[in-house]
Amino acid sequence: MTPPFRFFDSARLNCPTGVSASTLREFRDAVEAADSGVLHHHLRETALRFAFTSFDYPNDFALWAANALESRALAERLASLDAFHARDLEALRLRVLDVIELGFGEEDPHRTVPRGQEFHFSSSVVVRFDLGIEARTLEQLRARLAEVPGTSIYSHLYEARLLNPAGEDDVSRWLELAGHEAPAARLRDLDIYLLPLEGCRRVVLELLEDQP
Repeated sequence: MTPPFRFFDSARLNCPTGVSASTLREFRDAVEAADSGVLHHHLRETALRFAFTSFDYPNDFALWAANALESRALAERLASLDAFHARDLEALRLRVLDVIELGFGEEDPHRTVPRGQEFHFSSSVVVRFDLGIEARTLEQLRARLAEVPGTSIYSHLYEARLLNPAGEDDVSRWLELAGHEAPAARLRDLDIYLLPLEGCRRVVLELLEDQP
């Protein structure tokens, strides 16, 4: 008998590092020196801060390049970095640095952004906890996915793919164990990372809606 799907959630405490950048050169140097947790926060947790909104720039670095530096080309290159499929943060750091350095040929690396638009580097402390909610059937899973907080969606679908050695999310893994191979495969193939959290929830519910 398949164990029930248990829903977890997480709380995040924002932890400013005290490091900021007001020029592209300072930004590049800070990225090079930043702890890996800072990269995770700014490249992978942006979806938590835009749960209901579709956005062109899916990470904090790209947003800053677009809004503060007003460099569309740099912002688009930073936005195109695949922060979730690139599981090795150090390899990802090198790719970010390459993109920034490419921008040196297009932007004055020493131009100061307007006051108040500096990039402030942060990390986060994460506490994961059991919501006390479970699903034993596909119908119950659909119902619970519709009602749990967006942060729980992030935990089970976004972060789970990073933590699982095979890159699987918690929901598709449970579906396969429960004998629902087709929706499990469809969910594994779904590229959720360009969706806001609530958009991801909606797409997953639609994917499961017509399953027997």
